[in-house]
Amino acid sequence: MPHLILKGGTLPKLPKEVEGVKFLFKAGPLIGVEVEGERFLLKLLPREGGEAILKYEKRTRPLLKLLKRGYLAFLKLSGAEVVRENVFGIKEKPLSPYLMKITDNFSNVKIVEIGFGSGRNLLQLARENPDKIVLGVEIYNPALEQVLRRLKVERIENVRVINYDARLLLSRIPSNQLEQIHLHFPIPWEEKPHRRVVNQQFLEEVLRSLEVGGIFYLRTDSPLYRDYTIGELLQFPAVQFNLRKNFRYRITSKYEARWQRLGRDIYDIIVKNWEESPPVVGWYHFKFEEPLCNWQFEPILFDRYLIHIERVYPIEGGGELVQGSIGPFNRVERIFILNRPFKQNRAYYFRPPAPVEENYLAHQQLKRLFKCQ
Repeated sequence: MPHLILKGGTLPKLPKEVEGVKFLFKAGPLIGVEVEGERFLLKLLPREGGEAILKYEKRTRPLLKLLKRGYLAFLKLSGAEVVRENVFGIKEKPLSPYLMKITDNFSNVKIVEIGFGSGRNLLQLARENPDKIVLGVEIYNPALEQVLRRLKVERIENVRVINYDARLLLSRIPSNQLEQIHLHFPIPWEEKPHRRVVNQQFLEEVLRSLEVGGIFYLRTDSPLYRDYTIGELLQFPAVQFNLRKNFRYRITSKYEARWQRLGRDIYDIIVKNWEESPPVVGWYHFKFEEPLCNWQFEPILFDRYLIHIERVYPIEGGGELVQGSIGPFNRVERIFILNRPFKQNRAYYFRPPAPVEENYLAHQQLKRLFKCQ
């Protein structure tokens, strides 16, 4: 983690601004910073021998160029001396134009592949549909970085990729928009079925986001996953799907080729959507109308998400900074809430949570649970 080891210096009363860097508040070891409209937290921790370490709070990680500006401005503001650092020699990789964030607009996406792995099928989908945006969803960074390199080398312009959980991402897709959704060889999770990509909520989102006539393709070598998925589909009051066995695609993944050499059967479940779905909100506003009180520090579990208030730091000058976690169990998100800051009788997120449904539901519960009486 890029950090500074410092000696000496004193941080003046905040807020202050130094060369376009805003130091908003100090709450315990945490310092709120804003650079070019992006907010993040620095953490100043004492060490032995009168030294201190300055680093960023990892859940609010900024771009490296903004972090460097924040560090330099902190040195100028505090007058601290740098003993050691591993920041300023780092070269930042340029952001890829193909890489998306969960806060981006997905209204131009037409085809989605979930868990694209080596990217063979993802790139083939892009070649076969040159006039359509193909979105690849992957949670493993090595696979994502490999595909980003291939997109640049092969000059394929109609692919976008995102590092996110597909079970949450689909809630960001407008209803009746997608032509195709592909899910090839998901992990069966025999011992942990709750971790499977496919479940009732996921399939509901699949059918909602598909256009009328749109198709969901599931490919698996697992008889268990085949039967489980069919069982989930049969719980719908009306659904159309078919099953095929050992159908050969033009593109074969390394994983699939290995199973074919071993004589394993490959199954395709093909689901077609014939129902038009109502529109969804698609964007959630995470606002508080009043301050919060009555903190509980034990995790509170709901069917699809949790709320956990972890720590409360007093803000120098008034108010408090509340550290916690909210959201779905498979993508819990760290949050920081400014509660009654700067003599304002309200609460604010230091940075709003990702705009997915489970986070919004948790936000609504959080307002109810910690409402001041």
